[in-house]
Amino acid sequence: MAGHRIDVHHHFYPPDLKDVLGGGPTKTWTPQSSLNEMDANEIASVALSASSIPTDWWRQDAAWLRKTSRRFNEYGAEMVKDKPGRFALFAFLSMKDVEGTLDEIEYAFDTLKADGVGISTNFGDEWPGDARFVPIFDELNRRKALVYVHPTVPFCCEGLLGLSSSLIEYPQDTCRAMLSLLFSGTFKRCRDIRFVFCHAGGVLPSLTGRIEWGTERMKDFSALAPDGYRAEIARLHFDTATAANPISLGALRAVVPVSQIMYGSDFPYGNIRSNLEGLHNCGLSKGDLAAIERDNALRLVPRLKG
Repeated sequence: MAGHRIDVHHHFYPPDLKDVLGGGPTKTWTPQSSLNEMDANEIASVALSASSIPTDWWRQDAAWLRKTSRRFNEYGAEMVKDKPGRFALFAFLSMKDVEGTLDEIEYAFDTLKADGVGISTNFGDEWPGDARFVPIFDELNRRKALVYVHPTVPFCCEGLLGLSSSLIEYPQDTCRAMLSLLFSGTFKRCRDIRFVFCHAGGVLPSLTGRIEWGTERMKDFSALAPDGYRAEIARLHFDTATAANPISLGALRAVVPVSQIMYGSDFPYGNIRSNLEGLHNCGLSKGDLAAIERDNALRLVPRLKG
């Protein structure tokens, strides 16, 4: 039985690219392993996306990035074709190569029929709000695209403190990416892009008071966010991966309405069952739980109806 839930944070790996995607679950993952976990946890459908891109990818040349992105996206599209009721695709965009990325946007949407695109929180030494990426976001805005943003580690912070990047850098860089897009004017300019951020926005919700305090003192901030900082953040969308607990989810819910939150497992890095159990222990009403587990995702990605 497929179930009713929708998972918007679910990773996949072309078998011939596993050696350039790092270790861990990439080595043993298969499409069937995703389906098995979905069925065991009443997951009707998932949105497939790239996981944390290894920092070394941003040291590769444009030809390598084009070839690798295309392979990733074609494999994901084949998974959707094989199981159209179970999978949707957020096609990966490398961003570093602007011309190649514009070509990949056209191919992803017009040929592969992707449901959205996925980008990283940084590209080595650049963040999404960099002026170089204006043509990319303008095209995504023209297409009213869904843009899924997943963290990775920038050059500046590789090996910081000797800790796993997922513990400290991923939540920090998610915040950096959002602020980059806000202060560059990208959020204001590209009103038709539907942005989705992982892991309940990383550290950003907990910094709300400090950021509001700072932006209130910026003379020109109203041009970037006419209704204020909090209203701008409340327009964005977030998933619950690694944040399905009362503390993290509570911080996010204090900043954005439940309508902006969707269930995410981070599979195969995250465990679907434990994520669901955590979500069900957050004191949510039956209606709010239904919105997070299914209804909110359906508004953004109708293919996910399962």
